[in-house]
Amino acid sequence: MSALDFVTCPALEQGHHVALHAPLMFRHEARRRGVEFHSAGTNWTCDPVVQQTASEIWKESGNAPFNRYVFGHLWPEQAEAKAHDLLTAWTRARPDLVIAECSDLGAHLAAKVLGLPLLAADNGLGPMLLDLWDTDIAPALFPLYKQHEQDTPTLPPMLTPAPVQWFYGPPPPQARAVRRTVAQFRATLPEWLDRSPSSRPLIYVSLGTLTTAMSGLRTVVGSAYREIMAALSGTGCDAIVSAGDLAEHLRSADPRIKVVEHVPQPALLRRADLFVTHGGRASLLDAVQGATPVLGMGVLADQPDNAAAFARHGLGRALHLTATRGEIADAMTAILGTSRYDAAMSAAEAELSQLPPLDLKELRDSLY
Repeated sequence: MSALDFVTCPALEQGHHVALHAPLMFRHEARRRGVEFHSAGTNWTCDPVVQQTASEIWKESGNAPFNRYVFGHLWPEQAEAKAHDLLTAWTRARPDLVIAECSDLGAHLAAKVLGLPLLAADNGLGPMLLDLWDTDIAPALFPLYKQHEQDTPTLPPMLTPAPVQWFYGPPPPQARAVRRTVAQFRATLPEWLDRSPSSRPLIYVSLGTLTTAMSGLRTVVGSAYREIMAALSGTGCDAIVSAGDLAEHLRSADPRIKVVEHVPQPALLRRADLFVTHGGRASLLDAVQGATPVLGMGVLADQPDNAAAFARHGLGRALHLTATRGEIADAMTAILGTSRYDAAMSAAEAELSQLPPLDLKELRDSLY
């Protein structure tokens, strides 16, 4: 849901009626944001068999085959169920504008069938979808599109909450960069964190929620967390490690290292001096808005490329997920000891903040 906050937050602020049509697993997050929720599609990403198969492909063959399987095969395969639910719902209550995640292929089809104005919201997967579109995604979708008497599948015009050149080479079709916003509850520190900081630097660590949720990846990600925590012990810094349901298995004997399940990441990154991250798009943009340099350790999907891109732009460094504690400690020390990373992040934060606000009425009118 955080990947759509840049759409839902301004839509609510501008007085629009906002409804989220998504699998049931997103109901709680929609309600936290004050968004109406309707169940559509299935919770197939939570299927243990799906997770195990995808994890094994990643471990045995690497990230590129994983991406082809998940985004070039599974996502198109699931588009039919989502499109069916949305065609039923939107025939009863026709929306004025559809903004669907760029990877929500079923929503794209349903909007096209009903002739609804449609935009794709970049959730971080945009570059990967473009790479796979002609070879994998469009061919997989073609029979479903033909069934609904639609032309060859194409990506809708794209909204992205960052300068396009940060993550793309050739830009997506009709790409429009707009200002990024986050939900208010994610921008407020809890009481236990909102205290006077110590004089030591603060390092924040999170390898994301998807990686800990996939059972087949838990061992690999758990090992990475342990190497990071071992590196932290030698830095002389304070640290907060957010590890989801892996937190209970990552005990720390060092009082400077606090292991938790979750924290409001955007708020914490305004205080942290370094962010050790898996390199998900939302996490990297949280870091930019907090002007916090990153040490990227990409796990899967778009994450390794994102981490490498930020390193190329001087916004931090990137290491392989299997880096040793010594390599991690050296990278942490180098980033904390070099002012150019802070300066580059401050410049990136200024560039991000200058993007135009999202005007939903203007966007809808432009599609007619």
